[in-house]
Amino acid sequence: MTMKKLAMTLLDYGFSNQMSDLYVLPKSSHYELSFRHHHDIHRYSQLSHKTAEQLILYFKYLAGMDIAEKRKVQMGGTTIKRKQGNVRIRLSVVGDFLNRETLVIRFLYPMSSKTLHFINPKQLDSINQQVTRNGLFLFSGPTGSGKSTTMHTLMQHLIHKQKKHIITIEDPVEIEDSHLMQFQVNEKIGLTYQELIKVCLRHRPDCLMIGEIRDRETAQMAMRAALTGHLVFSTIHAKNRKGVEARLIELGIPKEEINQSVQGIIYQEMIPLTTKGKYGVLYDISDKENENSWEKSLQKAYYEKRITQKTYQTYQN
Repeated sequence: MTMKKLAMTLLDYGFSNQMSDLYVLPKSSHYELSFRHHHDIHRYSQLSHKTAEQLILYFKYLAGMDIAEKRKVQMGGTTIKRKQGNVRIRLSVVGDFLNRETLVIRFLYPMSSKTLHFINPKQLDSINQQVTRNGLFLFSGPTGSGKSTTMHTLMQHLIHKQKKHIITIEDPVEIEDSHLMQFQVNEKIGLTYQELIKVCLRHRPDCLMIGEIRDRETAQMAMRAALTGHLVFSTIHAKNRKGVEARLIELGIPKEEINQSVQGIIYQEMIPLTTKGKYGVLYDISDKENENSWEKSLQKAYYEKRITQKTYQTYQN
């Protein structure tokens, strides 16, 4: 099998099965190929070191990476035309301590193929009602918990129900959506989050989506946009809903400024359902109406046998 055929076989399998990631990782005697679907890792096959190295080289070529560089971290992305449609991927390559390259490929899907199942659908209705007012709404949760899909679902509602003009700034653009004006961070040419926020605010958006708050400068600009009358969505890393405010304080944002600009905090996780391979999103929402919504929704799902006792106990606050 040629490297091109092997690479396309892997991409077709990942895309058709809605996998989130492909891992090509070295072991002592071989390379292991695995796919991730939500929390689950699916072992796919093994390759010899020589074949895996050739496969990684081919993917680096596709993504426009430096194929001769094997020590430094390299990141890239590309779109590949296949029968089932365009396959967009993001790649990350780095050598381990034995100078064996590792490859992780993230599959990026269009909005039309992204669907979320909910532990309690009323929670999404509640969030939709919240985001009718201006201010900063922060979304948090583990990697792969559907934060981007939640934000895009809310933005679709704003576009189709309220005819809002929405701009997104992402690194990279994860979900293509023709209804949005989408910009991608490119620090090599000076397109940082900070610069793009300045530019985008001149376009007078009703809603601005900032892919991720990673530093104090981005946090301050997001809050400034919220205080000047914009609806702003962004994600931030925290272990739970209450940890979001602590993370902002850690970034150097005064508590008074947080209170003025942050209108809502939504923490979410993908909860495994009793139906094999299925997951449902559960939200922890920062308002009085939904104060115990996480616990009540989890309990209801357990009583209805949609989740196991072990899952119920694992995800209790």
